[in-house]
Amino acid sequence: MVDTLKNSKEFLEVISKGHKFKNSGFIFYFLKNNVEGAKIGISIKKKTGNAVYRNKLKRQIKNLIGSNIHKLKGLNVVIVNYEERTQPVKFNKLKIIFEKFFNEVKSL
Repeated sequence: MVDTLKNSKEFLEVISKGHKFKNSGFIFYFLKNNVEGAKIGISIKKKTGNAVYRNKLKRQIKNLIGSNIHKLKGLNVVIVNYEERTQPVKFNKLKIIFEKFFNEVKSL
């Protein structure tokens, strides 16, 4: 199970003080924390699509994060989807986006 960022104060701290990585309509903010585990926050804008699609996207993101949580040890991460989409993102494309993000985190 992945720990989550609970309130807007935690989100804003990661966004204002953390590193930023932008790719294919997603913005990843990440900041080192003082605990061993990772904390994740996901923000999907309404303009992304209807509620069914937004919830599906969140489930897919949680799945990708959960299977790669070892790559994010010691980090707080906020994932924001800001781009309006005419078609949903395919899971394979989402995997590629997240692999690029994990490589970016590894290089720090």
